[in-house]
Amino acid sequence: MLALLLACATPTVETAEASAESAPSGSVDPADCKTTCSLGDHVEDDHLDHGQIGALFEMWNEQPVGEPTIELETLLFYAPDVLEHLAERGSPELDTVHQAFLTRELARDRATMEMRLLAEDGTVRGTLVARDIPLKEKQHITFEGTGSLGHLETGGKVKRVGLDHLWSRW
Repeated sequence: MLALLLACATPTVETAEASAESAPSGSVDPADCKTTCSLGDHVEDDHLDHGQIGALFEMWNEQPVGEPTIELETLLFYAPDVLEHLAERGSPELDTVHQAFLTRELARDRATMEMRLLAEDGTVRGTLVARDIPLKEKQHITFEGTGSLGHLETGGKVKRVGLDHLWSRW
């Protein structure tokens, strides 16, 4: 089980925010991880074009706000493309209620993550205290309180895949 939690031995590169908090975590250059602690993510190469986004807006505008429909979930999954579209072209296909809801949901770009490393008998062998991390950015975070286990680090990321759904790999 320990092997599943440990990431590559790539040195941690701390962000300014992490340094200011004196937290032993930080963002990592995705190129460093792609070859050492994770495989490439082919989904990162998939994008929606302006025509697809406009069509999704039109279909979603006819649906109730706040319900997890395939159109809304797709717009949230491809948030960077949708944000770019909104900046360049706006959203004339959406009424003000749908526009406000989408804007609010797209602004949710962080998740709170925490972990405990447990021995078979339930003894806590290490912890990652709750912290906000940005979505879709690889992170390397060091466990605290590991005692005789020494330095333990995990790496991974969290992605938003729908209205009320996150995907996480660590």
